[in-house]
Amino acid sequence: MAGRVTMYEELLQELSSNLGEADRRLIQETLERGMSHGWDESSPQSSSQKRRASDGADSQTFHTEHQATGRAGSTESLDCVTEDFNRSDAARRTGFMGKASEVSWMEKLRRENDGDGDERHEDDPRIGFGSGLDESHRDSAPKLSTHPLSDVNYHCDDIPLTIQANVQAYEIPARATADSLLSCYLECVHPAFPILGKTTFVKQYLAFYDNPNLKTGPRWLAVLNLVFALSARYGRLIRTDWSEYSDDHAIYFSRARLLGLETGSIWVPAELQRIQVHGLASFYLMATHQINRAYSLSGIAIRQALTLGLNLRNHDPTLAEASKQIRYLVWWAIASTERVLSRMTGRPPSFAGADCSAPLPLPLEEESFMSFPMGYDTPLLRSLRRLSTDESENTDVSVSTPSSAAVISMPRSSREASKTRDSMTDGEGKAISPSNALFFLYLTKLYCLDNDILNQLYRPDLVLQPWATVQSRIAGFQKRLTRWHSALPAIFDFARHPRDQTFVRQRMCLAFSFYSSTMIVNRACLCKIDDKIPNETRIAKEADKANAMSCVLAAKSLVDMLPDEPNPVGLYPMVPWWNMVHHLMQTATVLMLEISMRAVHCPEMSDQLLAAAQKAVAWLQSMATDDQGAARAWRLSSDVLRKVAPKIGRTVDDRLTQPLPSTNENVFLQGFSWPPIGHNMPAYADHMPVSSANLDNTNYQAGTMWDTLMLNSYDNSLPIFDPANPQPPSTQAQWF
Repeated sequence: MAGRVTMYEELLQELSSNLGEADRRLIQETLERGMSHGWDESSPQSSSQKRRASDGADSQTFHTEHQATGRAGSTESLDCVTEDFNRSDAARRTGFMGKASEVSWMEKLRRENDGDGDERHEDDPRIGFGSGLDESHRDSAPKLSTHPLSDVNYHCDDIPLTIQANVQAYEIPARATADSLLSCYLECVHPAFPILGKTTFVKQYLAFYDNPNLKTGPRWLAVLNLVFALSARYGRLIRTDWSEYSDDHAIYFSRARLLGLETGSIWVPAELQRIQVHGLASFYLMATHQINRAYSLSGIAIRQALTLGLNLRNHDPTLAEASKQIRYLVWWAIASTERVLSRMTGRPPSFAGADCSAPLPLPLEEESFMSFPMGYDTPLLRSLRRLSTDESENTDVSVSTPSSAAVISMPRSSREASKTRDSMTDGEGKAISPSNALFFLYLTKLYCLDNDILNQLYRPDLVLQPWATVQSRIAGFQKRLTRWHSALPAIFDFARHPRDQTFVRQRMCLAFSFYSSTMIVNRACLCKIDDKIPNETRIAKEADKANAMSCVLAAKSLVDMLPDEPNPVGLYPMVPWWNMVHHLMQTATVLMLEISMRAVHCPEMSDQLLAAAQKAVAWLQSMATDDQGAARAWRLSSDVLRKVAPKIGRTVDDRLTQPLPSTNENVFLQGFSWPPIGHNMPAYADHMPVSSANLDNTNYQAGTMWDTLMLNSYDNSLPIFDPANPQPPSTQAQWF
C-alpha cells in the first residue's frame, strides 16, 4: 500500500505541471497539507515522506525544503519591485528587469559586494517560512536597494533615437553596395530569423534595381532599408570595406522609420508586410542593444500577427501549402525574437505558448516547398511534420523528487542514438540533409523550451510554492534540455567538436542558446541556500549544489568555446553576432557570482573560474572599441570582477582595466567614432558573401515576376498586383 501511495504522489507531481493554475495549486496544497505547520507523530505520513525524513533531519525540523518558499533561491522576490521605475529618465529608460535577466543578476552581485546586501535575506534563516505560505508576502518583504538597475544597465536605450536632418527617405545605395548588403543579410541574419520569403524578396529586389522606372511603395522600401541596416551593422562589426558611411546602419534605419515606422503605422489594419517591418526593426534594435525599444516593437509585431491568426494552424483550402509555410515562418521568426527578448529582460512575452497551434517550421529550405500546390499532402510531408513536432510535444517539467542534476560536461547519447543522429531520416528512410531550415527548427524548439522555463520558474506566484517544487521543476527542465541536445543532428552537435566547418555559426548559436537556457534554469540555486534552509534534507542539499554547479559550468563551457586570444573581427562571422554581448555578460555575471561566494559550490575550480571570468571580460573589452553596449558591459564587469577576485585570494589582470579609446555614444545623431576600416578580412571569415554573384541571377530572373502561381500562393510580401486580376502592372504602377 505504501508503495502505491508513493507512486500516486509522484504521478500527481508530474501531472501538475501540465495543468492550469487552479488545478496545480489544488494538487500542491493536497500533497503539502500540514507540511507548513510541521508534522507530528499523529499525522499520517506516506512512505516517501518517511524516507525523506530519514535523510538527516531531526524530528522537529525535517521537510524544511517543503516549508520554505521559492524565495529561498537566488531569485528571491519575484512578485514585487524594489524601486520606482518612473522616478527618473534613467529609470524609465532601463525599466523593470526580471530575475531571469543578467542585468538583475549584476545588480544583486554589485549590491552584495558594495556592502549593501539585504540583511534580512542574508541573516534570517527563516526566509520564506511562516505559519502559512500566503504570509511569505509580508514576512520576507525585500529591502529597498540603494543600487538602482540603471546603474548596472549596459543597454543603450538612453541614446536618443532621432532621425538625422539630412536623411532622404527614398535615397538608395549604389547597386554594388546594395548587392553586398543583401548577400550579407541572407547569409548572416536570415537563417536565424527567416521573416522574409527569400525567393520572392530577391526577385523583387532584382526587378527594383534593374528597372529604375518602377515606383515602389514605402513599406517595401522600409523592409529593404531594414535589411540594409542589419547588414551594415554587421559589416561595421567585422570592418568590411563595402560600407558607404561610418554610421550607415543608423542612416538605413532612419530611412525605414520615415517609410514605415512612424506613429501612423499603428493605426492601420494589420498586414503581413507591416509585421515584417516591425519584426525586422525589433531585431535591428536588439542587435544595437536598444532592448526596451526592441521589446516594444516586438510586442506590436506579435499583436499584429495574432490579429491575422498567424499563431494558429491554417486550414484554408484556397491557400497554397507554400503560402501557409511562409506564414508559419513569419510567425516563428517574430515569436522567437519575442522569446529571446523576454529572456534578456526577464519580462513575460506578449503571448502564451498555449495560444499557439501553428506547426513548427518544416526542415525544408524555402525553395523545396515553393512548388507545393494547394492541398498538397504526401507521406513525406506528413513525416516531416512529425519530425518537427516530436520533441516539442514533451512538456513534462516536473519529477517527483529532486535528484542530483547532471553536471554540464554535455550529455552523451547512447551508441544507437548517436548512429541515428549521424543519419537522420524523414520517416521514409530518406536522409534529411543538414540545412538552415533544420537549424531553425531546433532553434525554435529551444526557444519554446525557454518560454516554458520562464513561465514555470520566474513567474510571480512561484514565491508561494515550496522550495521542493522549485527543485522538482528545475530537474524536469534539465531533462528536457538534455533530450533537446540528444536529438540534435550530428552536424549541429556542439559537444562533438566536429571538424566540418559548414554551419559553424548555426552550431555556435545553438550552443550559446543552450548554455544560456541552462544558466537560467539553475540560477535559483546559485546562492547560499544552506543559510536560508539550515535543516534541508541531504538529497535536497545535493540537488541544490548540483544545480548550482550546472549553472556555473554552463557559463564556463560557453567561454571555453571562444579562442583564448580575443579577435572580434574573426569571431563575429562564426557566432550569433546580434546578441553576443548579452551572452558574454550573462556568462561573466554567473562566474562572478560564484567567485563572490568564494567558489562555495566548486572550490577546487576557483582558479579556472577566475580565468574564465577574465576571458569573458577580455572579450567584452576587445569588442568595446566598435560597440557601445560592449563598452558599457566591459566597464561594469571589469569593475565587479576586480572587487570579487580577492574573495578567492586572487587579483585581476591589470590589462582588463585599462581605458579604451573614446567612443561617441550619440550614435544616431553624430555617428560612430570607428577606427579605420580594415580592408583585409581574416582567412576564416572569407566565406562572408560580398558579391552580387551570390544572388544567383540565373535563378531569380525578373521575367518570372509575374508568374501567376507564385503570386497567388506565396504572399509573404505585399502582392505585386491583385491576384484576382493577374495582369502585369505598367512601369508606372505602384506594385510593391
